[in-house]
Amino acid sequence: MQLKSLRIAKVEYGTDKGQFKGVIEFSNNLGSVELTLSSDQCNGLFKVCADGIVDTAKAAAENLSVLIAEHKNTLEAMTNEN
Repeated sequence: MQLKSLRIAKVEYGTDKGQFKGVIEFSNNLGSVELTLSSDQCNGLFKVCADGIVDTAKAAAENLSVLIAEHKNTLEAMTNEN
């Protein structure tokens, strides 16, 4: 089975207001299966994503730091020439 869709939304009213609920759907040539995701399951998926987001943010910060250092060195070299 292959993932067809994943939908997660914050409940806007009722007893579950403010919690996340979702639906995940898998399908193949024999049919499809749709599962309801509880708030805890949605939060578990967010935790998995959070690790990737943190890693990506760290890599972006490192790349930005290198870029700033390179520009600083260029500006200092230009200043020293004058």
